[in-house]
Amino acid sequence: MSMRKFSRVIFLMLLILSIASLANAEWKFERKISIICPWGVGGGADSTIRPMANLLKGILGQEVEVVNVTGGSGVTGIEYVYKQPADGYTFMLGTQSLFMQDMQGSTSMNFKNEFIPVARLVHAINILAGSKKAMEAKGYKSFSSLMQYVKDNPFAVSVGMLTSTGLDGASLKQALEGLDILDISYPSGSEMNSALVGGHIDLMVTGTDEIEGLIAAGDIVPLLALSEQRMKRYPNVECSMELGINSILGPARGIFAKKGTPQEAIDALVSAIEKASQEKSWQDFLYQGCYDERPSFANQKDYIEACEQDYKLLSEYLKAEGVLKKNYYE
Repeated sequence: MSMRKFSRVIFLMLLILSIASLANAEWKFERKISIICPWGVGGGADSTIRPMANLLKGILGQEVEVVNVTGGSGVTGIEYVYKQPADGYTFMLGTQSLFMQDMQGSTSMNFKNEFIPVARLVHAINILAGSKKAMEAKGYKSFSSLMQYVKDNPFAVSVGMLTSTGLDGASLKQALEGLDILDISYPSGSEMNSALVGGHIDLMVTGTDEIEGLIAAGDIVPLLALSEQRMKRYPNVECSMELGINSILGPARGIFAKKGTPQEAIDALVSAIEKASQEKSWQDFLYQGCYDERPSFANQKDYIEACEQDYKLLSEYLKAEGVLKKNYYE
Protein backbone atom coordinates (compact mmCIF):
# COMPACT_ATOMS: atom_id res chain seq x y z
CA MET A 1 0.00 0.00 0.00
CA SER A 2 1.34 3.40 -0.95
CA MET A 3 1.80 6.12 1.67
CA ARG A 4 -0.93 8.12 -0.03
CA LYS A 5 -3.48 5.29 0.23
CA PHE A 6 -2.34 4.51 3.74
CA SER A 7 -2.89 8.16 4.74
CA ARG A 8 -6.40 8.07 3.25
CA VAL A 9 -7.24 4.90 5.20
CA ILE A 10 -6.01 6.46 8.43
CA PHE A 11 -7.99 9.63 7.70
CA LEU A 12 -11.18 7.65 7.06
CA MET A 13 -10.70 5.63 10.23
CA LEU A 14 -10.19 8.79 12.30
CA LEU A 15 -13.26 10.36 10.67
CA ILE A 16 -15.41 7.32 11.50
CA LEU A 17 -14.16 7.29 15.09
CA SER A 18 -14.86 11.01 15.37
CA ILE A 19 -18.43 10.61 14.09
CA ALA A 20 -19.04 7.65 16.43
CA SER A 21 -17.68 9.66 19.33
CA LEU A 22 -20.02 12.53 18.58
CA ALA A 23 -22.99 10.15 18.24
CA ASN A 24 -22.26 8.61 21.63
CA ALA A 25 -21.42 11.88 23.37
CA GLU A 26 -23.65 12.81 26.28
CA TRP A 27 -25.97 15.74 25.76
CA LYS A 28 -24.83 18.92 27.46
CA PHE A 29 -27.37 21.67 28.04
CA GLU A 30 -25.87 24.97 26.90
CA ARG A 31 -28.55 27.39 28.08
CA LYS A 32 -31.69 27.83 30.17
CA ILE A 33 -34.23 25.01 30.23
CA SER A 34 -37.94 25.84 30.51
CA ILE A 35 -40.49 23.51 32.11
CA ILE A 36 -44.04 24.61 31.39
CA CYS A 37 -46.59 24.02 34.14
CA PRO A 38 -50.12 24.13 32.64
CA TRP A 39 -51.63 24.96 36.04
CA GLY A 40 -51.39 27.91 38.42
CA VAL A 41 -48.96 28.83 41.16
CA GLY A 42 -49.61 27.19 44.52
CA GLY A 43 -51.34 24.02 43.35
CA GLY A 44 -50.00 20.50 43.65
CA ALA A 45 -48.48 20.46 40.16
CA ASP A 46 -46.66 23.76 40.63
CA SER A 47 -45.53 22.78 44.13
CA THR A 48 -44.08 19.54 42.76
CA ILE A 49 -42.09 20.92 39.85
CA ARG A 50 -40.48 23.89 41.61
CA PRO A 51 -38.35 21.95 44.14
CA MET A 52 -37.37 19.53 41.38
CA ALA A 53 -36.37 22.43 39.12
CA ASN A 54 -34.10 23.80 41.84
CA LEU A 55 -32.36 20.43 42.19
CA LEU A 56 -32.00 20.05 38.43
CA LYS A 57 -30.37 23.47 38.21
CA GLY A 58 -27.57 22.30 40.51
CA ILE A 59 -27.11 19.02 38.64
CA LEU A 60 -27.26 20.36 35.07
CA GLY A 61 -25.43 23.63 35.71
CA GLN A 62 -28.07 25.64 33.85
CA GLU A 63 -31.07 27.68 34.91
CA VAL A 64 -34.23 25.56 35.01
CA GLU A 65 -37.19 27.91 34.76
CA VAL A 66 -40.75 26.98 35.69
CA VAL A 67 -43.27 28.85 33.55
CA ASN A 68 -46.96 28.74 34.48
CA VAL A 69 -49.12 28.84 31.35
CA THR A 70 -52.66 28.43 32.67
CA GLY A 71 -56.12 28.11 31.20
CA GLY A 72 -58.46 25.57 29.68
CA SER A 73 -57.81 22.99 32.40
CA GLY A 74 -54.25 22.57 31.12
CA VAL A 75 -54.97 22.85 27.40
CA THR A 76 -53.48 26.36 27.07
CA GLY A 77 -50.17 25.02 28.37
CA ILE A 78 -50.25 22.10 25.92
CA GLU A 79 -50.86 24.42 22.98
CA TYR A 80 -48.05 26.71 24.12
CA VAL A 81 -45.51 23.89 24.28
CA TYR A 82 -46.70 22.51 20.93
CA LYS A 83 -45.72 25.80 19.29
CA GLN A 84 -42.19 25.75 20.73
CA PRO A 85 -39.23 24.18 18.90
CA ALA A 86 -38.44 20.58 19.86
CA ASP A 87 -34.83 21.47 20.56
CA GLY A 88 -34.39 19.94 24.00
CA TYR A 89 -34.87 23.15 25.94
CA THR A 90 -38.63 23.17 26.49
CA PHE A 91 -40.39 20.47 28.49
CA MET A 92 -43.80 20.28 30.17
CA LEU A 93 -45.21 18.99 33.43
CA GLY A 94 -48.26 16.84 32.86
CA THR A 95 -50.75 14.47 34.47
CA GLN A 96 -53.48 12.14 33.23
CA SER A 97 -55.81 15.15 33.17
CA LEU A 98 -54.09 16.28 29.97
CA PHE A 99 -54.80 12.87 28.43
CA MET A 100 -58.46 13.34 29.28
CA GLN A 101 -58.65 16.85 27.84
CA ASP A 102 -57.14 15.55 24.61
CA MET A 103 -59.46 12.54 24.38
CA GLN A 104 -62.44 14.86 24.87
CA GLY A 105 -61.36 16.84 21.83
CA SER A 106 -60.01 19.93 23.58
CA THR A 107 -56.57 19.99 21.92
CA SER A 108 -55.63 20.98 18.37
CA MET A 109 -53.37 17.95 17.95
CA ASN A 110 -53.32 14.29 18.95
CA PHE A 111 -51.56 14.65 22.29
CA LYS A 112 -50.71 10.97 22.60
CA ASN A 113 -48.83 11.04 19.30
CA GLU A 114 -47.22 14.45 19.63
CA PHE A 115 -45.93 14.36 23.22
CA ILE A 116 -43.47 11.88 24.71
CA PRO A 117 -43.47 10.80 28.39
CA VAL A 118 -40.01 11.52 29.83
CA ALA A 119 -40.06 10.62 33.54
CA ARG A 120 -42.54 10.44 36.40
CA LEU A 121 -41.81 12.59 39.44
CA VAL A 122 -44.61 11.59 41.86
CA HIS A 123 -47.82 9.57 41.97
CA ALA A 124 -50.16 11.28 44.41
CA ILE A 125 -53.25 10.01 46.20
CA ASN A 126 -56.41 12.04 45.83
CA ILE A 127 -58.62 12.49 48.86
CA LEU A 128 -62.12 13.73 49.44
CA ALA A 129 -61.79 16.46 52.06
CA GLY A 130 -64.57 18.22 53.97
CA SER A 131 -65.02 21.71 55.32
CA LYS A 132 -65.21 21.66 59.13
CA LYS A 133 -67.73 24.53 59.03
CA ALA A 134 -69.95 22.77 56.51
CA MET A 135 -69.76 19.47 58.38
CA GLU A 136 -70.85 21.12 61.62
CA ALA A 137 -73.67 22.97 59.86
CA LYS A 138 -75.03 19.92 58.01
CA GLY A 139 -74.37 17.30 60.65
CA TYR A 140 -72.28 14.63 58.91
CA LYS A 141 -69.06 13.48 60.58
CA SER A 142 -67.68 10.74 58.35
CA PHE A 143 -67.72 9.62 54.74
CA SER A 144 -70.56 7.18 55.44
CA SER A 145 -72.75 9.83 57.03
CA LEU A 146 -71.86 12.20 54.18
CA MET A 147 -73.11 9.62 51.67
CA GLN A 148 -76.41 9.37 53.52
CA TYR A 149 -76.73 13.17 53.66
CA VAL A 150 -76.18 13.42 49.88
CA LYS A 151 -78.81 10.71 49.28
CA ASP A 152 -81.32 12.57 51.45
CA ASN A 153 -80.44 16.00 50.04
CA PRO A 154 -79.79 15.87 46.28
CA PHE A 155 -77.62 18.75 44.97
CA ALA A 156 -77.28 20.20 48.48
CA VAL A 157 -73.56 19.36 48.68
CA SER A 158 -71.01 21.24 46.58
CA VAL A 159 -67.59 19.86 45.64
CA GLY A 160 -64.67 21.95 44.45
CA MET A 161 -61.96 20.72 42.08
CA LEU A 162 -59.37 22.10 39.70
CA THR A 163 -60.22 19.89 36.72
CA SER A 164 -63.85 18.84 36.65
CA THR A 165 -63.38 17.41 33.14
CA GLY A 166 -60.11 15.74 34.13
CA LEU A 167 -58.79 13.38 36.75
CA ASP A 168 -60.42 15.13 39.72
CA GLY A 169 -63.84 14.90 38.12
CA ALA A 170 -63.34 11.23 37.30
CA SER A 171 -62.21 10.51 40.88
CA LEU A 172 -65.30 12.21 42.27
CA LYS A 173 -67.78 10.48 39.95
CA GLN A 174 -66.33 7.10 40.82
CA ALA A 175 -66.40 7.83 44.56
CA LEU A 176 -69.95 9.24 44.59
CA GLU A 177 -71.37 7.17 41.76
CA GLY A 178 -75.05 7.82 41.19
CA LEU A 179 -75.31 10.58 43.81
CA ASP A 180 -76.39 14.12 42.95
CA ILE A 181 -73.85 16.79 43.90
CA LEU A 182 -72.80 20.19 42.59
CA ASP A 183 -69.28 20.33 41.19
CA ILE A 184 -67.50 23.67 41.04
CA SER A 185 -64.26 24.32 39.16
CA TYR A 186 -61.61 26.63 40.59
CA PRO A 187 -58.69 28.23 38.73
CA SER A 188 -56.22 27.70 41.57
CA GLY A 189 -55.71 25.55 44.63
CA SER A 190 -55.41 28.55 46.94
CA GLU A 191 -58.86 29.85 45.95
CA MET A 192 -60.42 26.43 46.41
CA ASN A 193 -58.75 25.97 49.80
CA SER A 194 -60.07 29.33 50.99
CA ALA A 195 -63.58 28.47 49.83
CA LEU A 196 -63.51 25.16 51.71
CA VAL A 197 -62.13 26.65 54.92
CA GLY A 198 -64.79 29.35 54.80
CA GLY A 199 -67.58 26.82 54.30
CA HIS A 200 -68.50 28.23 50.88
CA ILE A 201 -68.17 24.72 49.46
CA ASP A 202 -68.73 21.47 51.33
CA LEU A 203 -66.02 19.22 49.89
CA MET A 204 -63.11 19.18 47.53
CA VAL A 205 -61.03 16.65 45.61
CA THR A 206 -57.38 17.28 46.32
CA GLY A 207 -54.14 15.81 47.55
CA THR A 208 -53.02 15.97 51.16
CA ASP A 209 -49.82 17.63 49.94
CA GLU A 210 -51.73 20.83 49.19
CA ILE A 211 -53.64 21.12 52.48
CA GLU A 212 -51.41 19.53 55.13
CA GLY A 213 -51.34 22.70 57.25
CA LEU A 214 -55.10 23.16 57.05
CA ILE A 215 -55.67 19.54 58.06
CA ALA A 216 -53.35 20.00 61.04
CA ALA A 217 -55.25 23.17 62.02
CA GLY A 218 -58.57 21.28 61.90
CA ASP A 219 -60.12 23.56 59.26
CA ILE A 220 -60.24 20.76 56.69
CA VAL A 221 -61.14 17.15 57.49
CA PRO A 222 -59.96 14.21 55.33
CA LEU A 223 -62.96 11.94 54.76
CA LEU A 224 -61.83 9.41 52.17
CA ALA A 225 -58.50 8.43 50.59
CA LEU A 226 -58.92 7.24 47.02
CA SER A 227 -56.34 4.52 47.38
CA GLU A 228 -55.64 0.81 47.59
CA GLN A 229 -54.99 0.96 51.34
CA ARG A 230 -55.12 3.46 54.19
CA MET A 231 -52.47 6.15 54.10
CA LYS A 232 -49.58 5.83 56.54
CA ARG A 233 -49.81 9.49 57.53
CA TYR A 234 -53.61 9.36 57.99
CA PRO A 235 -54.40 5.84 59.25
CA ASN A 236 -57.81 6.84 60.63
CA VAL A 237 -59.08 7.95 57.24
CA GLU A 238 -60.99 5.27 55.35
CA CYS A 239 -59.80 4.31 51.85
CA SER A 240 -61.95 3.63 48.83
CA MET A 241 -60.92 0.03 48.24
CA GLU A 242 -61.82 -1.12 51.75
CA LEU A 243 -65.30 0.32 51.21
CA GLY A 244 -65.67 -1.44 47.87
CA ILE A 245 -65.45 1.82 45.89
CA ASN A 246 -63.56 1.35 42.63
CA SER A 247 -61.80 4.71 42.66
CA ILE A 248 -58.04 4.92 43.12
CA LEU A 249 -57.19 7.54 40.49
CA GLY A 250 -54.48 9.94 41.59
CA PRO A 251 -52.36 12.40 39.61
CA ALA A 252 -49.11 10.97 38.30
CA ARG A 253 -47.07 14.12 37.72
CA GLY A 254 -44.33 13.73 35.17
CA ILE A 255 -42.31 15.47 32.49
CA PHE A 256 -43.28 15.37 28.82
CA ALA A 257 -41.41 16.45 25.69
CA LYS A 258 -42.67 17.47 22.28
CA LYS A 259 -42.18 14.81 19.59
CA GLY A 260 -38.89 15.40 17.82
CA THR A 261 -36.99 16.43 20.94
CA PRO A 262 -33.49 14.90 20.71
CA GLN A 263 -33.40 11.60 22.59
CA GLU A 264 -30.01 12.59 23.95
CA ALA A 265 -31.59 15.61 25.65
CA ILE A 266 -34.37 13.42 27.06
CA ASP A 267 -31.85 10.87 28.34
CA ALA A 268 -29.79 13.62 29.98
CA LEU A 269 -32.85 15.05 31.71
CA VAL A 270 -34.03 11.61 32.90
CA SER A 271 -30.59 10.95 34.35
CA ALA A 272 -30.63 14.29 36.16
CA ILE A 273 -34.16 13.68 37.52
CA GLU A 274 -33.14 10.25 38.81
CA LYS A 275 -30.14 11.80 40.55
CA ALA A 276 -32.27 14.61 42.01
CA SER A 277 -34.80 12.03 43.24
CA GLN A 278 -32.14 10.56 45.50
CA GLU A 279 -31.36 13.88 47.19
CA LYS A 280 -32.38 14.12 50.86
CA SER A 281 -34.34 17.33 50.27
CA TRP A 282 -36.45 15.54 47.64
CA GLN A 283 -36.97 12.52 49.88
CA ASP A 284 -38.13 14.89 52.63
CA PHE A 285 -40.47 16.53 50.12
CA LEU A 286 -41.95 13.14 49.22
CA TYR A 287 -42.58 12.36 52.88
CA GLN A 288 -44.13 15.74 53.68
CA GLY A 289 -46.47 15.52 50.69
CA CYS A 290 -47.38 11.84 51.28
CA TYR A 291 -45.85 11.05 47.89
CA ASP A 292 -44.01 8.14 49.48
CA GLU A 293 -47.30 6.24 49.71
CA ARG A 294 -46.82 5.09 46.09
CA PRO A 295 -43.72 4.59 43.91
CA SER A 296 -42.60 8.02 42.74
CA PHE A 297 -39.76 8.26 40.19
CA ALA A 298 -40.13 6.23 37.01
CA ASN A 299 -37.65 6.27 34.12
CA GLN A 300 -38.82 6.85 30.57
CA LYS A 301 -39.50 3.21 29.72
CA ASP A 302 -41.56 2.60 32.87
CA TYR A 303 -43.36 5.93 32.58
CA ILE A 304 -44.35 5.24 28.99
CA GLU A 305 -45.83 1.90 30.08
CA ALA A 306 -47.71 3.54 32.98
CA CYS A 307 -49.10 6.25 30.68
CA GLU A 308 -50.28 3.61 28.23
CA GLN A 309 -52.19 1.85 31.01
CA ASP A 310 -53.76 5.16 32.08
CA TYR A 311 -54.75 5.99 28.50
CA LYS A 312 -56.60 2.68 28.16
CA LEU A 313 -58.31 3.01 31.55
CA LEU A 314 -59.37 6.63 31.02
CA SER A 315 -60.53 6.07 27.45
CA GLU A 316 -62.88 3.37 28.73
CA TYR A 317 -64.13 5.74 31.46
CA LEU A 318 -64.73 8.61 29.01
CA LYS A 319 -66.44 6.26 26.56
CA ALA A 320 -68.80 5.11 29.30
CA GLU A 321 -69.49 8.77 30.13
CA GLY A 322 -70.32 9.45 26.48
CA VAL A 323 -67.67 12.16 26.06
CA LEU A 324 -64.86 10.28 24.31
CA LYS A 325 -64.04 12.01 21.01
CA LYS A 326 -60.55 10.65 20.30
CA ASN A 327 -60.22 6.91 20.71
CA TYR A 328 -56.63 5.80 20.20
CA TYR A 329 -57.59 2.13 20.41
CA GLU A 330 -60.03 1.80 17.54
